[in-house]
Amino acid sequence: MLTLAGCTGTHRTAVPETSATSATSHPPRTIELPGNSWPRELAMAPDGTLWVVESSIGFLASISPSGRVTQHHLTDALHAPSLDPGYLTIASDGSVWFSCALDIGRITPDGTVRLFHDPPLVYGSPDTITAGSDGSVWYGGTTADGWRLVHITAKLVTSHISVPLHQFGPHITGLAFGPGERLWFTSSPIGNERGEVGYADSHGHTRIWTTDDPFLGPIVPGPDGALWFAERAAIGRITPSGSISYHRAPKMKYTGGLVSGPGNALWFTTSTSLGRITTTGTITLWPIPGARELTDLVYDAHRHGFWVADAEAAVLRWAPLPP
Repeated sequence: MLTLAGCTGTHRTAVPETSATSATSHPPRTIELPGNSWPRELAMAPDGTLWVVESSIGFLASISPSGRVTQHHLTDALHAPSLDPGYLTIASDGSVWFSCALDIGRITPDGTVRLFHDPPLVYGSPDTITAGSDGSVWYGGTTADGWRLVHITAKLVTSHISVPLHQFGPHITGLAFGPGERLWFTSSPIGNERGEVGYADSHGHTRIWTTDDPFLGPIVPGPDGALWFAERAAIGRITPSGSISYHRAPKMKYTGGLVSGPGNALWFTTSTSLGRITTTGTITLWPIPGARELTDLVYDAHRHGFWVADAEAAVLRWAPLPP
């Protein structure tokens, strides 16, 4: 077991600079963000607060259920002018965890931002991050010697599982727990080699399968017991035993976010549409008015609809649950 550099006396703390940028009595249907923010990932906290990665400006934004936007500036003396967050997740204790080049960060419920440095990682890593049910988090990372899945417990103690991915510099682009508490992952290589999907079990054993496409995105457990993952222009499905199938539809390209949602279905974004795929593989697309480049989505159970991130337009758009 290792302790992350930064968890003891040498840790770096970055105090967030916050400012409310909008407040309404009823949530708006479009939430405007700074023009060059490039909103990338979304996560919904149990209290209804929506969090978004603003990857180009070094902020995380939080949006209250009433629509009030607060900007959390991620910076410190070693990362001036700012960090560039990539992925985020919300732990069971309410802390918001995020990844950025060479660091993992955490915003506690009281608003304190703390950074943890993992020395073996190379620049551009860590990658995607996901939360466990016990207050811990997992993230994917690349080192000079290979790839690993890193576990950080609620007490900030770390361990890792080595993953034998393809040799041409892949990044771990999706993480999710599936049946049997296996941690499933997707990876995308640098270049045109094919992507990979696999899992690590509780004993640290891994299994990996090659996919059709090099560009893989998030992976999520479906209501049918299989794992579903996003490809560049398709949605893939893999059973716990490793049987893979692919599902496509006309005008479906640049699939982004993917979540398990209402209607016993999976929901996703394409470049300008909200998509739904049933467990039998039937796909329906609904164009989002004004959308320019959708990158992620999250289901808001209280309002029965989706928030979608439009990176090119630098806005979050509200999409009611289709009939």
